[in-house]
Amino acid sequence: MDTGTHRTITLSRQMGSGGSYIGRLAARELGFAFIDREVLRLAAERLGTEMSQLEHRDERSSSLIENLLRGFFLGAPEVPATFRHLKPPVYDRDLFSLECRIMKEIADRCSAVIIGRGGFFALRDRPAGSVTRVFIHAPLEFRVHRVMKARNIPEAEARSAIEECDRGRSRFIRDMTGVEWTDAKNYHLCIDSSVAGFPRCVEMIVGMASQPAGN
Repeated sequence: MDTGTHRTITLSRQMGSGGSYIGRLAARELGFAFIDREVLRLAAERLGTEMSQLEHRDERSSSLIENLLRGFFLGAPEVPATFRHLKPPVYDRDLFSLECRIMKEIADRCSAVIIGRGGFFALRDRPAGSVTRVFIHAPLEFRVHRVMKARNIPEAEARSAIEECDRGRSRFIRDMTGVEWTDAKNYHLCIDSSVAGFPRCVEMIVGMASQPAGN
């Protein structure tokens, strides 16, 4: 399919920055498909497993324990019969490669805003002007306040969740792509949502994605 007929926005975001909300509004404004958990759902479908089995792996690398369990399955022919009915775990890189293929298929099929999952890297070789790579970030305190309000949780819990998410996403992108998740060179547009405000973020994304290639 001619990818030039479709435009894609990949939107990476820090937890609590409002990136997913901003992406949804931008998709609505542009008339694009909004793709978030759909990538994970399709990956689970192709792997023949439940989406819930992959959710804890979403945008993060496996833990030491998970890696040890993977080695148990793949390196031990003497696995006890009790465990032989279980499916071997999916490698992080295999899952990421599958998600990348799915994101490319979506980009071939329709104009879309794709949230997270290393989309900026998956579509890095697309023709100039067909992809706009966006990163939404904000200071920690701003994000803590938003998560506290959205989840109705104490400050310490919100802060811990954000810091864990930041570490997980950073490690995941580094492990899978070899680049730093927060490096501005990976993106065409980086916006501090606490300064710009959500409406202005949407306006900038829509404006950039609407420009003819090369302008």
